Amino acid sequence: MGDVAATARLWVLVEHLHAVVYFAPQARAAYEPLGLRGFWRGYFAGRAAPMGAVGRGRASARVGAPHTVAARM
Repeated sequence: MGDVAATARLWVLVEHLHAVVYFAPQARAAYEPLGLRGFWRGYFAGRAAPMGAVGRGRASARVGAPHTVAARM
């Protein structure tokens, strides 16, 4: 199995577990006291948090958000 095939297989196996972090009501409830109101603010913060302190450009590039979306948040 090549690297691409192995990566795709891993994604199929764990994506449903990974999605819980973003879509569970508990996740949104944890983000709101931090000032991250609404789904998308918590989603992007949760995706970018493992990178540590990085700028808006790097964070939005990593999570797939255009700079215009990140700038409005």
